[in-house]
Formats: sequence, C-alpha cells, structure tokens
Amino acid sequence: MKINKLQILIFVSGILSFSIVAQQNESTETFLGIGSGSRKISKIQKTPIFPIHTDSVSISEDIKYYLEPKRYLTNYSIENIKPARLKITANGDKLYRGYLKAGAGTYLTPILELNYASKRSRDESWGLNARNNGSFSSIKEMGNTKFSDLNLGGYYQKFFLNYDLWSEVQYERNSYHFYGLNYGDNSMYEFYGIDVNDSLEKESFKNSDTLFKQNYDLLDLHLKFNSRNTGRDTNKLRIKGWIDFHHLNSNYNLSENHFLLGAHSGWLILDEEFLGTFELDINNINSPETLKLDENNIIQPSNIRSNNSGIFRFSPHIYSRKNNLIFKAGISIQANINENAKFYVFPDLEVSYNLFNNIFIPYGGWIGNVQRNTFNNLRLENPFISEDSKLQNNVQKSNIFAGLRGSLSDKFTFNISSSFQKLDSIYFFIPDTTSSYGNKFQTKYDNLSQTSFLAEITYEKLEKLKISAKGEYFIYSPANFSRAWQRPDFIFTLSSFLDLSDKIVLKSDFYLVGKREVFSNSEPEAINDFVLEDGKYIYSLPTFVDMNISAEYRYSKKVSAFIQFNNFTAKKYQYWQNFPVQSINILGGITISF
Repeated sequence: MKINKLQILIFVSGILSFSIVAQQNESTETFLGIGSGSRKISKIQKTPIFPIHTDSVSISEDIKYYLEPKRYLTNYSIENIKPARLKITANGDKLYRGYLKAGAGTYLTPILELNYASKRSRDESWGLNARNNGSFSSIKEMGNTKFSDLNLGGYYQKFFLNYDLWSEVQYERNSYHFYGLNYGDNSMYEFYGIDVNDSLEKESFKNSDTLFKQNYDLLDLHLKFNSRNTGRDTNKLRIKGWIDFHHLNSNYNLSENHFLLGAHSGWLILDEEFLGTFELDINNINSPETLKLDENNIIQPSNIRSNNSGIFRFSPHIYSRKNNLIFKAGISIQANINENAKFYVFPDLEVSYNLFNNIFIPYGGWIGNVQRNTFNNLRLENPFISEDSKLQNNVQKSNIFAGLRGSLSDKFTFNISSSFQKLDSIYFFIPDTTSSYGNKFQTKYDNLSQTSFLAEITYEKLEKLKISAKGEYFIYSPANFSRAWQRPDFIFTLSSFLDLSDKIVLKSDFYLVGKREVFSNSEPEAINDFVLEDGKYIYSLPTFVDMNISAEYRYSKKVSAFIQFNNFTAKKYQYWQNFPVQSINILGGITISF
C-alpha cells in the first residue's frame, strides 16, 4: 500500500493536535483521521499598539458635602433688661445763644453790643443784634466833635430740601457834626456872620449842637435764594437770586431808595460750565439842589430835585477746566440809563494756570463794568459829604490785570498783581464853599487812567497765629484835573492775631497811608509847602501811621475782659482835609456769653 506525502502530513498534524489537546485535557482519548485535501493558512491580522500619553497632573473633582439640618431642642427663659439710652452730642464747641460786650473809654466813649441767636439746627437759623457806640467829648480846639452810632437788626435763614432762603433787616442811625473848621481864622467867623470881637458868641458858635449837626437814618433789607446743588460734580441747574433794598434819610431833606434785583444760574455739560448773571439796578434820590445859610447860620435846603437812574446787566459766559488750566470766557452787556441810555459791551475774560500743585498760579483777565454810585455808599466812604452833591455812575471801560498767586507751604500764601484801568465819571471830593467854609465836600467827576500794583502775603499756623500784610501803589492820570484829589498814592496794612492757649488773645492793625493831594480856596495856615494854581492853594496831606492794639483775657468760656488802644501813635492826622481824628483812645470792658 502506497502512502503519499499528503497522507503523511495529515497524520502528523493529527498526532500534534491530539498531543496538544491531550496536554490541555487530561482525557486519554485518541482520534485518528485519514484523508486527503488541500489547506491554506490565512494571513495573521496584527493589531498595532501605539503609546498612550499619561498626564502627570491629576484632576480631582470637587467634593461636596451636604449636612442634613437637625434641630436641637433647647430650653430658655427671658430676662427683663432696661432699654438702652443713646446720648447724642454735637460736634464742635458748645454754642451759646447770647453774647454781650460792654465797655467805656476815653473821650467819654461807651460801647454796648448784644447778640442773640439760635443754636445748631437742620431746619433754620436766626439771630438778633444791637450795637451802640459814640463819643460825648470833643477834640480840643476843634469845636463839637461828638458822635453816636446805633445799629439794630436781625436775620433769618430757612433750610429746605433743595434750596435755602436767607433774609436780613438792619436799621442804622448815625449822628455827628461837620467840625472841620479852623476856629483861629477870623475869615471863617465873617463867613458865618459871627462878631470876631464877641468871645461869648464865638464860644457858643464853636460848641453849638445844631449848626453843623448831621443825622442819617438807614433801613437796609436783603433777601437771598440759593439752590443746594452748588457743586460742579452735578449736572443739575444751579440758581441763585438776591434782592437788596435800602432807604436813606438825612437832616437836610435828602431821601434815597435803591433797589437791586439779581439772579445767577449755571449748568454743567460735560466739562464745560455755562453760566449767566442778570441784574436790574434802580436808584431814586431826592436831594436839595442847593444848601444855604439862613439868618441864624443854620443850613437850609432849597429846590428839591429828583433823579432816577437804572443799570441793566446781563453777563453770559463759559467756565472751563482743562487739567491745570482754568478759563472763563464771555461778555457783559450793560446799560447806564439816566436822561439818556448808553449801552456797553464789556469783555469778561479770566484765565489761570496751576503750576507745581498750586505752588504758583499765574492769572490774568480783561473785564469792564458800570458801577452804581449811591449816596449811601459815598457817605459811608466820606461822612462829610454835602447832600447837594450830584450823583453819576462810574464806568469801568477796561480793566486789564495780571498776577501770580500761590502757596509757598501749608502756612504761607501770597499774591502779586498789577492792573491798568480806563475809568469814566470817577468822583473826587473837593471842599464845599456854598453852605460851609470848607468843612464839607462836594463831588466832582473826571475821567481817569489808573495803574495799580498790589502785593500781599499771609502766614497762618493752626488758627493760633495769623499775620497778613498788604501793600498797594497807585499811579493816577486824570483827564482834566491836575491831580487826583484826596486819593492816596499808596496804602500799606499789616494785621496780626495771636491766641495763647485759648486764654489770652492779642490783635493788632497797622495802617500806613501815603500823601493825598488837596486844595483850599484860602491860604492855609501852618502849611508852608503849597502851590498856587488857578486861584487854588494846592498842598499835600502828609503820610500818616495809625495803629490799633487789643488784648483779651478769657477767664472762662463765658466771661472775658478786653482792652483796646485805638490810634496807638496818638497822632491827630487828617485822612480827610480839615478833619483831624481823635488822639489815642483807650477802651476797656467785659464780654459775657449766655
């Protein structure tokens, strides 16, 4: 029997298969297969194995814990306690409603001052005040120089949510004499019809209480309305309004009524502030056209004249801040209304720049204005003005100024400036020769160019020490007058304040006033340095120094004592021609708060 290769191969494969199965199973069974066929071995499919990247940083999920609320039963008992009390104290020093100041001094000078006001309040504020001082003794060889001043008034301010309203009323009475006469001048007695050889008549004339007496009664009213949003950090409309009124009467049939209505508004849009100011100024004065002496040498008014005038002002402008630059630009439209109306358009420009964090601030500007002259303002400046003086309004056609201000430290501040002004209808005081022998003044008007220089410095330390000095120098160029009558060429002031441990307070004021050019229609006595021009005797009132010193000792917060030395240098200088002031005046008294 023949066995081929295929049979042998099948046989061997069967043996091997059996052997393998026998190794896996412990069975002893043996199978033998004999046959023929063809077998192919298929390709092995290999699965590729790639490396897997494993991050070394493991991220763990947040684990959240949940606690199941469980109530714990407790027992408690209530204990009664007293209610808490809250003590509210106001910030700052304690306020007192009343303040009384009383004293007396040389020249039989009494002083009495009383103030009574509300305390701190969110809703309102009010106060009453009264003051009386005077002199019942005369300056030697100057006739009757007695005077008295009385002030009564009060104010009331109401605070609302968005605005506040403020009002004030004041009554003032001033009584004094036109004492500026030389009682050694026989021509003066002849002017008033006094017998030079009659010593009794001359003495009676000298000490008369009626011949040269002047009284003024003033009623002054003020109203103000302010919106509360006054800061630049809001874009709300801001409004301010005011009304001023005064009524003045004098001895010689003069009466004046002045009314001022004004409003100011501003609105901030982005970085620009748009502002506008409006004013209506009306004045009515009835005054004697002339003052004459009657047969008893008493001044009598005649031919009462009435004068009405008005001023209209409207000033729109823009106020801008750009980093360190502050700029104001606008115009002022004004009208001066008398018999005729004159309209003016003035520039309203101001600029300043902040250097080195407020250490130096250069500034400058160009403005103009129609300034109201009331008789009340003139008599407060010069009480010896005559009622038959004419009134005109000043016109500041141009005022160009520039300066530098700043702070050298937290204690030192300074200001240096200069200005050049073109002024129309500026008043000057000249001696009156109609109803007096030069012991009153008339007003005369002229155009004026004025150059001014100013320097001031202030030192202040913790409200305990303050010293301030200010100097002004003037250069005048009148259009028609040869000189700027009665106006000083320089003024220097120095003031100081010192508080020693809240017990002793020292104050002082120093005034240095330069020469003033004046003239007289008769040859002045005791003056050698004069010039005769156009029938006028022109000379200069000398430079004078005035110093006031005061000290206060505070025994407690309620009681203190004070002493004042007025005109400490004891010089009877003349600020106004022919009117010397009192010598040193020592005044002392007490103050009480209640």
